[in-house]
Amino acid sequence: MAQLTLNLPDSLVEHVSYLGQATHRDAEAMLVDTLEMMWPAWKGMLNRDIFPPMKSLSEAEVLELASLKMDPLQNERLGDLQARGKITELTAKEQFELLMLIHIYQIGLLRKSESLAEAVRRDLRKPLS
Repeated sequence: MAQLTLNLPDSLVEHVSYLGQATHRDAEAMLVDTLEMMWPAWKGMLNRDIFPPMKSLSEAEVLELASLKMDPLQNERLGDLQARGKITELTAKEQFELLMLIHIYQIGLLRKSESLAEAVRRDLRKPLS
């Protein structure tokens, strides 16, 4: 098994430690299990049939992805759930919804960053810096 060092927010470490104590497991095992449960969803979302490689896309498709934004209703709901989650505990349904919206956001951000890099590589856009 490979070793990786992470800097995590104190609140996350506290939650993981609490869960670990409640289930008689260490924090490392809790985090590994969580990542292993999430990975199949990521792997499925990054399927080449669903998201073809940037090199195979037309210039118009690359530029369209480079300006990609999350659906406004999803983005508003994501913000609402995040704000409410800081004030009060979310229901299990809301926690799942938040997790899925974060997942959608992350996939969109990944595709956007890939397309921006591809647009710069093809001289369709100037670098952002």
